[in-house]
Amino acid sequence: MKVYCPYCKREVDYKIEKRDVKEFRKIEVDTFENAAICKECNNDLYISEIENENNERIYQIYRSKANIIKPEDIINLRKKYNISQRELTSILGFGKMTINRYERGGMPTKSQSDYVRVLIDNDVEFIKKTKEAFDKNSINKKTYEKIVAKEKPDKVSKRDIQELFRKHIQETLNRKPDIYNGYKQLDLEKVENIISYIATKVKNLTITSLNKYLWYMDMLSFNQRGIGITGLTYQHEKFGPTIINQAYNEISLLEDKFKRENYETENGTITKIVSNKNYDLSKLNENEIKIIDIIIKLLKDKNVTDISEISHKEDGWKKTKRYEKISFEYATKLNILK
Repeated sequence: MKVYCPYCKREVDYKIEKRDVKEFRKIEVDTFENAAICKECNNDLYISEIENENNERIYQIYRSKANIIKPEDIINLRKKYNISQRELTSILGFGKMTINRYERGGMPTKSQSDYVRVLIDNDVEFIKKTKEAFDKNSINKKTYEKIVAKEKPDKVSKRDIQELFRKHIQETLNRKPDIYNGYKQLDLEKVENIISYIATKVKNLTITSLNKYLWYMDMLSFNQRGIGITGLTYQHEKFGPTIINQAYNEISLLEDKFKRENYETENGTITKIVSNKNYDLSKLNENEIKIIDIIIKLLKDKNVTDISEISHKEDGWKKTKRYEKISFEYATKLNILK
């Protein structure tokens, strides 16, 4: 079969070359792609069928490893509330054709996928987002009432839902004091207040960078006092240390002391943490507050990419493997202090 070669400016025969693909969007996929090569000039040729097969192969692995939403996830969400692509787009604040593209197999960014998944998995959050869209006149009253009508009259209160979140987080993260939590019992109330405090001091605090703030605070505390501050356990992730099992997503849904705000950028949706400015540091001692302020001072003027790169220089990240828990033994040497 011949195809047109823009370099030779005529139809040519081509050969297939198999190439390794190690990474896609900063996620290890370890697969291959087929490249069509002109037999005359040896330049790469674009053949839609081959590229579609390559994309399907890579996308399937990437979706699985990065936990990316599938087209049917979005379709089922719309069916659940009986809304159109346009209505869902208006609620989410995406571009006009974004939902249409995703339902046809387009690949969302990790941040957009995480954002949509929270709304898929949590009715309360989706209805909250709907109310926000209605208040901004992004959707009409008919769409608003159609979705809000799904709320059950006898549903539990928002306070009850928040307490269920806390119970789940406690059960997931609480463990006996050991080297992986800085010999500190988890104190979720303290964690909430610390996050609120950080958010008042740091502009554009993202969920990703928040992980690094908390990890560095706990590590510096262990370095100086032989004990952590929060009782959180951390693991090695590609972009640096994070709270184990990605529990930062659940923690960020707690709303007493702070709230999530999603922003659309050219690279997708960014989730930021904004303080409610009602934090209480009475459970922290003077030394703990001093340690927290040191880390804030060191990181507050850096963007999320810079903070991630800084954490990659620490032994706690360099000497552990993907998803491995990070021991507080690595706190004895912290490059951030140099």
